[in-house]
Amino acid sequence: MIEQGALFDSRTYKGSKPQLFNVTAPTADQTVFNTLPAYHAYLSSGKYSQYTPDDYTADIKRFGQFTGSKVLKDITKGDIRQWIGQLKQTMPPKTLNRKVSAIGNYFRWLMSEHVLQENPAASIRAEKVHAPLPDLLYEEEIERLLKISSENPRTYLLVLLFLETGMKKSELADLQVGDFDFSNKYQPEVWVKHSGKLVYRDRKLRLSGQVHEVFKDYIEQYHATEQLFPYTQRFISKILAEAGRRAEIRKQVTASILRDMFVVRTVKNGGRLEDAFEKIGLSKTSYDDARKKYGRLTRSAL
Repeated sequence: MIEQGALFDSRTYKGSKPQLFNVTAPTADQTVFNTLPAYHAYLSSGKYSQYTPDDYTADIKRFGQFTGSKVLKDITKGDIRQWIGQLKQTMPPKTLNRKVSAIGNYFRWLMSEHVLQENPAASIRAEKVHAPLPDLLYEEEIERLLKISSENPRTYLLVLLFLETGMKKSELADLQVGDFDFSNKYQPEVWVKHSGKLVYRDRKLRLSGQVHEVFKDYIEQYHATEQLFPYTQRFISKILAEAGRRAEIRKQVTASILRDMFVVRTVKNGGRLEDAFEKIGLSKTSYDDARKKYGRLTRSAL
């Protein structure tokens, strides 16, 4: 199994590491650096994804390196804009936008803690980035992928679950054997569960009858008892990539691509986009951008 990185990876955090400090409530007389432990603790409270605490804290640490010894009450909108201006010179827009989002989140947190009277990042907005459309698989390529995957129950179950549910890789990695209901083997179901403030994304999804036999074969061969796939997400990605290579598919075969395929196939089979969004657990705040993306992907050829 591939080992996960440490909470504060030394490749990201150089010098003093935030987890070495005591977590204290932020005050206006502190520097950005002083607030990092409390900010990371806030992000880890369950409201955000498992990657957000480390990613956002790393971004704010970089901002803290820019502001140095300046305390929070003295940080201005100009300081933030100057920092963003420096990043623009060396950073692609998508990466820059994450850092802008982190800055906005950080100062909203400080406001919620009544640390500041005014939010210097209130008018700072990320620039709109139009990402290229994903290179989706053709149906003939999907058939080849399924045929190759069927040679191994682990690979086959992974591909089937991604194609039939559109769940995220992190959600699939959290699945437990007990989350599956095979009371009706012809129409099995799976619970996709979350914890903390993400429980609103919990949902029950219907699977094809084909999953039942593949599931049994997988459990028998790989002896899964609690966690269905006790592997790192990186290892799951490697399984998918290897299946694509063996199926002689020159495009990338990833969990994200299979998630997109689920939405597109749902619409092409007569389903509604909103129903597909609900099935993949998409946040309603992302619906507008998703409609534009999948509208282009499902549009007939010109």
